[in-house]
Amino acid sequence: MAVVAWQLDLSREAVASCYRVSNGAAISESCRSTIEWGNLLASAVGILGAAATFAPFPLGIFLGAPLVAREIEHRTAPIAWSLSLSRRGWLAGRTLPLLILIGVALLAVGQASELMLSSVEESELGFRHYGMSGPLIAARGLAVFAIGVVVGLAVGRVLPAILVTTLAAVALTAGLSIGRDVIMRAESVWVPMGDQSEVVAMVYDSGFRSATTGEVITWEQAYNQYPAAFNEMGEGAPPDMISVWRIVPPERFGLFVAREAGILVATVLAIGGLGSVLVGSRRPD
Repeated sequence: MAVVAWQLDLSREAVASCYRVSNGAAISESCRSTIEWGNLLASAVGILGAAATFAPFPLGIFLGAPLVAREIEHRTAPIAWSLSLSRRGWLAGRTLPLLILIGVALLAVGQASELMLSSVEESELGFRHYGMSGPLIAARGLAVFAIGVVVGLAVGRVLPAILVTTLAAVALTAGLSIGRDVIMRAESVWVPMGDQSEVVAMVYDSGFRSATTGEVITWEQAYNQYPAAFNEMGEGAPPDMISVWRIVPPERFGLFVAREAGILVATVLAIGGLGSVLVGSRRPD
């Protein structure tokens, strides 16, 4: 993704140079190749962005679930427990290095995804690309990994642990998505319609606001109260009113990312405490 971002910047400059040199005439064969290369890079952005958004889940599932479950299933864990001074220390030694490695790797993936997106759209990351935020990518991976470790510790079998972890990851993602939508609806505000493409996906309602009183009515209310102001296509506006829509202000993007990342980190800590209890209470056999 970082290489694609770098090449996109170079391609954009090369294409601009080609058009300047051509000065309205037919462009050269090399310039056509440059344009095709830029189009190919742009088409790769969607695939790589989806891969970055999806990466935390298989990484957490297939590294976390088998980590302890395999040792319990192969009966090597009881031997290690008998030799270790502390079961909790044994568990920490197995999980913490990998936890740190996953966090650093996914943060790098997230930063690369943000860099790539900004190279394409020349804008900051916003709600339309919520899942591509670096801290969220890392926090999701850590949470799924922690869930996998504890599920593997409780189940003690690799395949069932993978299946249960997958279901738990789906449930966690769905729960966060529903909760985020509820909060976004509660914190949405009416603002004048404008060229704010980064928040178009987060429009919850549209209407009109009085320029004198500040009162807001929905589009349906306006159509019923002022039918003469609209044409057959439904276009128009009531007198002395401006078009508005109800959105989450784009400047709150960082706050939502911080909230969700904080919830996921708290989940990791809570699951870590549960794992500490489980490993201490599990029977050697």
